[in-house]
Amino acid sequence: MLNLSSLVGFLVLGFIGWVTYKLFIGPFYISPLRKIPGPPPESIIFGNFKSVLTKEEPFLKWIQKYGNIVKVNGIFNRQTIVVADTKIIQDITLNHVYDYIKPPEMLNDFVLILGRGLVLAEGEEHKRQRKMMNPAFSHNNIKEMVPTFIRVASTLKELIEDKINKGESEINLTPYISKATLDVIGLVGFNYEFNSLTSSNELADAYASLFSNATNPVARFFISVLSSYIPIVRNIPIDINRRFKNACVVINRESKKLMEEKNNEAKNGELKSKDLLSLLININKTLPIEEKLTDEELQNQIITFLFAGHETTSSTTMWALYLLAKYPHEQDLLREELVKAFPDKSKFNPSFDEINSLEYLNCIVKETLRTHSPAPMISRANVEDKIIGGYLIPKNTTIMIAISALHKSTEIWGPTANEFDPKSQ
Repeated sequence: MLNLSSLVGFLVLGFIGWVTYKLFIGPFYISPLRKIPGPPPESIIFGNFKSVLTKEEPFLKWIQKYGNIVKVNGIFNRQTIVVADTKIIQDITLNHVYDYIKPPEMLNDFVLILGRGLVLAEGEEHKRQRKMMNPAFSHNNIKEMVPTFIRVASTLKELIEDKINKGESEINLTPYISKATLDVIGLVGFNYEFNSLTSSNELADAYASLFSNATNPVARFFISVLSSYIPIVRNIPIDINRRFKNACVVINRESKKLMEEKNNEAKNGELKSKDLLSLLININKTLPIEEKLTDEELQNQIITFLFAGHETTSSTTMWALYLLAKYPHEQDLLREELVKAFPDKSKFNPSFDEINSLEYLNCIVKETLRTHSPAPMISRANVEDKIIGGYLIPKNTTIMIAISALHKSTEIWGPTANEFDPKSQ
């Protein structure tokens, strides 16, 4: 009969064996992914994670070196596949979209923040939400948002002019652009006045504490990734976790309050406001029961609108301004187009069609999105074994779609793929 010390010894040996298998034997000698070329792991525990965090465009460099399918080691040598092959990406994102889901282990924090809105919904749930929401994003509805864009942009312009008139010669535009896009999303998304350009707001502050780079972004990102593997990490009583949980409470409370206010208005008939949430509620009322979204699902769309539209728009705008400053000739060409289209600055109030007719502005935006994608990488996991690029990919493998690398592929864009050239659009 085993005594206690023998039992403990067996448990320790078993644990050591399991760790050895997970870190060494499985990844390097058994997994079919070992046949895929890729960079050697830099650390036993963190794999290639350090390069991902600290080096400039590591995925692009790996793809250029190893090909359009690359194996990368994550935390605890967990293997991930990075793809930049157009046919494979089309298969994942279009042809067999429901065979590939968002990796569940990467969603812990996002589910706590966003709920199961359109961004995180899967399968039949996603089909139902998308079908119901499509009409809200019609061409005419988007056109009606333009006056809101102009109004917030005018407030931003006045703030910057005021600083210049006071003698400021160096102005950090980043926080102002971020606040302006937040104000726009609040208004067109759910008719909510953040007014963050001119005042403080609890919901805006809570949102900023989750996504702003002001609070140690590396530590925040590391905790988020680690909690994906070890969920209990989020319960450690440290400042980052307290901020995260407090922000989630505020976001849930305020979005629930917004939803209740909209429902109360809807009791008196169709909502007249043209914000996306009002449009969704009006559409939802006309659907059969099996196609309707619940109040919770509608509430989840509020923060989904913020998450999907705020930082992406803000960062793209900042990159566009940076590139125009870096390439003054392109700035001159754009200014020439704008002055010709709107000679009287005092009457600047462009319509959707007028903005859409600005060809060089359109080229600037497209080239900015190509060279500095707001979502340089998206993740999926295959729900069943797949053969991808001739390699067996076991089910539940994380597959990273390297959008940024694709945008700078010389096979697609030629030898000048890394250069900013709006005329190429």
